[in-house]
Order: sequence, then C-alpha cells, then structure tokens
Amino acid sequence: MVCIFIILSTHSLPSLVAAYTQTKHKDNIYLTRIHDGILPVDHNSILGNLANQFGSLTQQFEYTVNLDGKQVFPNDTIKQNIVTNYKSENYNISSLNYNLLGFDIAASNIKIHVNPSRIDQTMTRVDLPIVIARNVSVTNGSINLNYSEVNLGSVYGIYNKNTNKMTVHIPISVALKYLPHF
Repeated sequence: MVCIFIILSTHSLPSLVAAYTQTKHKDNIYLTRIHDGILPVDHNSILGNLANQFGSLTQQFEYTVNLDGKQVFPNDTIKQNIVTNYKSENYNISSLNYNLLGFDIAASNIKIHVNPSRIDQTMTRVDLPIVIARNVSVTNGSINLNYSEVNLGSVYGIYNKNTNKMTVHIPISVALKYLPHF
C-alpha cells in the first residue's frame, strides 16, 4: 500500500511541489520518503496560482511577532546549542515583553522547551512545543487582562543568525485563547 501526499511550497524560494510517499511493508513497518522539488511551479501556472492562494490562506491563520535574540535566549551557551548545534533545550526566561495586534503583552517566569532544525546556514526553525508563562498581562489602554498562567505550546519561530532576530509564529487558535475577541 502506498500513500502519496502532494505539498505545495510557497516560501520565499521558488515554489516547488514535493511528494511524500509512505509505503507499508509486510511487517507493518511504514517507510516514508520525501521527494522534494520534483516539479518546479511557475507562479503564472495553475499550480503556481493554487500555491499562492494556499499560502495566503495559511498565513491568515497565524500571527507573527519579531523578537530580538536577547529576549529569546537567556545566554550565549543556550543560543549556540540551539541555533548552531541544533540541540533540543529546556530553559527559562525571566521576563518577556512584546506587542501583538495592538496589545502590549508582558509575561514572567517563562518555561520553554525547544526543538531546533536547520533551514540553511543562517536560518533555524525553532519548534516550541512547550511554552508556559506565568503572570501574563494583556493591555491596550482600555482593556486590561491578567492570567496567572498561559500555555503557548505549538508556536514556532524562525531565527535569523545575521539579524539576531526570531519571528515567532502564533496560531490564531492559540492567540484567541488569551486576546479579547469581539
């Protein structure tokens, strides 16, 4: 039995079609292969237009926040373990402040588990399956919300070594748990 999944890539690189195949062997062992870049997609083609529309749709389901490396990594050893050696880490950040959709967000005592993976020589994807923050405030001047604990698991970041910045991608479903919505 073979299953084939076709994935359209809409990142800053030229779009490509990748196929993921999964084969079930006689011992009920699954073998997965990634066939990346099997078909270049021109943005003026039908597949290219579909890839662009799909990319726009998926971007609507997450928010992004740009953070300085000093805000994300408590020290250089942890930073190098993650962005150079690609080692998973557990660590704490004493405080974090950022703005999302016009709301100032402040948190303290943040516990983080990261799973990094190399994108290229300057970019690292940092999956954050565990992010638990305490004493979180969400304010915009007229609305003031306070949470004793917030779980932001399932966010991920893209760290750029050249700029020492991380773009954190927050799914809308996670953000809406803690931001006011009307």
